[in-house]
Amino acid sequence: MKTIILAAGAGRRLNAAVPKCMVEVGGRSILHRQLEAFQAAGLIDHVLVLGFQADRVRSHLAGRPGRFTFVYNPRYAETNTLYSLYLARAHLAGGAVYANADVLFDRRLPPRLAERVGVSCLAVRAGPCGAEEVKVVADSGGRIRRIGKELPPAGALGEFVGVARFEAGAAAALDAGLVECVEGEARVNDYFETALDRLCDRWPMHAIDVTDLPCCEIDFPADLEHARREVAPRLLEAGAGV
Repeated sequence: MKTIILAAGAGRRLNAAVPKCMVEVGGRSILHRQLEAFQAAGLIDHVLVLGFQADRVRSHLAGRPGRFTFVYNPRYAETNTLYSLYLARAHLAGGAVYANADVLFDRRLPPRLAERVGVSCLAVRAGPCGAEEVKVVADSGGRIRRIGKELPPAGALGEFVGVARFEAGAAAALDAGLVECVEGEARVNDYFETALDRLCDRWPMHAIDVTDLPCCEIDFPADLEHARREVAPRLLEAGAGV
């Protein structure tokens, strides 16, 4: 199964001097840490959607283990994750693991998403959600019924942390949803969860609780400070026992 990592953003809200995925946390970039976590889970085929300073990100990956395929989003400055994933949709075939390149997560997260064989799973941190967070509404069995940033916090199970595993059937349905949103409705500036939300009643996707694992999305300077001070010291490093 391939990983699809969306790494086209510039990270302007961070005021970073490098592409967002290259921002360092605990001495290593977010992207390098993601790849290490995937490698530990046996995921070695990576598709990266690049945009801002794409050549610089490619150079940043030189010598890294694994196989890399690059997809370029020439409209990265005016589009969002829905369009980036639309460009990479051919790589969803057969199933894929998805990640936003601004998420710092523990290497125990990908295996947890794979524990339910044949089931499409989204990593969710349970608890109260803020306005900026992608909210997940699930039923008592954990099946996701709604997902989106604009959903009301009341009634939400928690926050989708930006890492998911789509089995073949859901991946094919997501591909069709992306085409519908982009080619049919020109929704190029939406988050990819817009397409995902439409699948909730058509295809089973389950919320997997990762609240106990260190994980955070890095959008603002305060997020980066939190990641460096609070999250990175708790990450399970490669070679350590579970």
